[in-house]
Parts: sequence; C-alpha cells; structure tokens
Amino acid sequence: MFSIMIGKILVFIGKILHKGSALPGEKVLRMNKKFFKKIKLPKTVIAVTGSSGKGSISSQLANIYRKLGYKVAHNSKGSNLSGGIATLMLENCTLSGKIKKDVLIFEVDERYAKYIFEDIVPNYVVISNICRDQPPRQGNFDLVFEEIKKALKPSMHLILNADDPYLQKFALDDYQITYYGMQETGYSYKDNMFESLNLFYCPNCGNKLKYNYYHFENLGDYYCEKCGFKRPNPKHTITNLDFENSTIVIDNKYEINLSFNILYVVYNTLAVFATASTLELDLDKVCSIISDTTTNTKLNNLYEYKGRKVNVLSTKNENNTTFNEALFYTRRFSNRKVLVIGWKEISRRYSYDDVSWLYDVDFEILNKYDIEKIICVGVNRYDIATRMKYAGFDEKIIVTYNDLKEASNMIKKETNGDIFAILNFDYVEPFNTIMNEGGKRDR
Repeated sequence: MFSIMIGKILVFIGKILHKGSALPGEKVLRMNKKFFKKIKLPKTVIAVTGSSGKGSISSQLANIYRKLGYKVAHNSKGSNLSGGIATLMLENCTLSGKIKKDVLIFEVDERYAKYIFEDIVPNYVVISNICRDQPPRQGNFDLVFEEIKKALKPSMHLILNADDPYLQKFALDDYQITYYGMQETGYSYKDNMFESLNLFYCPNCGNKLKYNYYHFENLGDYYCEKCGFKRPNPKHTITNLDFENSTIVIDNKYEINLSFNILYVVYNTLAVFATASTLELDLDKVCSIISDTTTNTKLNNLYEYKGRKVNVLSTKNENNTTFNEALFYTRRFSNRKVLVIGWKEISRRYSYDDVSWLYDVDFEILNKYDIEKIICVGVNRYDIATRMKYAGFDEKIIVTYNDLKEASNMIKKETNGDIFAILNFDYVEPFNTIMNEGGKRDR
C-alpha cells in the first residue's frame, strides 16, 4: 500500500510537470519488486505485442471500448516497458491495488512481455507480427519469437495473422488461437518482389515455402510441398480491399472505412476487428467506430500543397518492413515523385548508430519509376544517399540536407512532383509544420 501511495504521488507530480510516463512506475518497482503481484485485474485484459503496430492496435481497441461505454485503462502514451506498465497500473488502481476500470488494454514491448505477464496475465494477446527490427537490440526475429514465447501461458487466447507464416510457429504449441487474414485482392501479386529477410521457410520442416499469391513480403497464401504445412483458414477474412474508395469488407458483410490507404493500416484494422469479435462486441458498432476514426497525423497524412499531393508516411527506423510498406504504397502511384527520407536520430534506447538495416530495405522497387528528386535529410543523410546510389538511382537526383528546414526550399520551390515523405516519427510533425500544417487534407 505504501509503494502504491508513493507511486500515485509521483504520477500526480508528473502530470503537473507534463513528464513521467514511465518514471513513477520505475521508482515503485525499485521500491517494491513485487508491485505487480499487488494488482487486482479486471475481468478483461488485452495485451498487444509484436515488432510493429502495437500502439495503433491497442489505441483503436481502447477507443472502441470507450465508445461502447466501458471504462478503460490504456497506456496511451506508448510507454511499453516495465516502468510504463507499472505507471499505467498506478494511474488506474486504488490504494489496495484494484484496477478501477472495466477493461485493461496495454501494448507491451516484445522483449519485456515475459516480465510483465508473470503477474499481469492477459486473457487475450494480439501478436501483430515478428520481423527484423532494431538489429543491435533485437538480434534477429528468432530471438524475439523465443522471448514472446517465454511470456505466453496456456490460458491466453492468441489473435494472429494467418497470412504470416512465421506466426504459425505459435500454433506448434497448444494455444487457443483466432486467426485473421486477407483473400487474394487486386493488389496481390504472383511473383515475389521483395528480397525480404523475413521467414520464407516452413516453420515445421524447414523446406522453402511456395505461394499461390503474395500480399506483401512474406504475407500471402503459402504452403509447404514437403510436409503439408499451409496457411490456416482464418476466422475473419478481408474479402474486398479497395484503396480507391478507402474501404475494406470483412467476411463479405462488414464494411469499414480506412483511415489511410497503406497495408499496415489494413492489417491493424483487421486485427482490431478480429479481437472485438473474439470478445463478442457488437460488430456493427465496432465497424462504425473504426470508420469514424480519423488518421493519426503523427503517423500518416495526405494533403495538398499548391496543387501537389503530399504523402507523409511514418516509418520505424531499423525496421525494413515498415520502410518497404511505405515504398509499396509509393509505387501504387504513377505520377512523378519527390522522395524525402530522413530522421533526427536512429534510436532513443541505446547509443549505437547502426545503419546496416538500410540495406535490408528494398529501395530498388522504385528505381524504375519517375523519381524527380531524392532528398536525404538528417544525421544519416550521407548514409541514405549512398544507399540510394546502390539502389540504382541516378546520382544527379540525390541531394542531402542537414535538416528539414534547410531542405524546405528544395522540397517546396525547386521540385514539381508529388511529395512522398518517408520519415521516422521524429520528423513527421516538423515536416507538416514546414508544409504549412498540411493545407487541404485528402485521403
């Protein structure tokens, strides 16, 4: 009780100072290593983990529950390590440790889930994906899989993407699983176009997988000729994807408006729908709530600047998959393009300045398109420019700038094509500010 009281005081002080999304929890965990054991959980606890998409999925689920009239505890600030989760508990519990909300929803770092789930045991776990991410920290995706697996308990109900063969490794153990997926669409393709480092081999026997079609990288309809392993039949399926009208249809019945026409939004939306269905929420209301959700402009945005389309695509540094999804989005458009690529820093969690992951990104898929200029910005601008050169782009169209302000004249006045700004989140808001906060927004 004493540690909870101290923690609540620290939370109060943090709110006044607009700081401390993780600090109160970190202090309390130092005071009392058994703090999580004191927490009395609500009936419904949902955890979201994976290499990317955690924040978007958990935020959407929290929004749905709130709109349906539930009281929700959610780490909306994204602090997803032990300290951040502890702060979430402090913000929402009584002095005796009882969570005062109907539902607890939290995103959790894939490497820290094994610590959190020892005492904060979710009923449902959404695992968005496991891909090559933050190499200096994560090593490889096999290590991440093993770390998540250590966290799981037989009582947990998993929500998984059937289109991802790597996630089927969880099915090799005895878990209750609800699958979601997407049938072949007009955007699917037959021949692999990515030199992805993600799993293309059977998790059961190691034989190379065959594909009837791909959606993106290793996502699609796969099967193993050797042992019979294949994509499981999903309970919920996108039966129509229409980027022209920004809609998806699930199970030939439920239509949802997309907040942004990029593939990870499609899969995140489907994961949210599948989770809501598993928890027996009113799906008509769920679809309406999702459809009314506006784009998170800290992640993606689309607007006009003096008649030019400006596409702002937030990517996760050190993650080739999120970069490839931005490139996959960009190649859908046949118009002339100006690429803006950059960031302020690679990571806030460690001091390594590793840029090897740039060579895991398949920039080559754009080198046959009409690219007017490639504007490389930020601390690793020369590394980005070098990578663009090796991807086959003409050196004459590659330029470098120290920061976005320095690059603004080139972006706004010395180029004419539509702008595709592929940026880490730390550059999204500054870029939108430079472009006069976006002007006319257009999905």
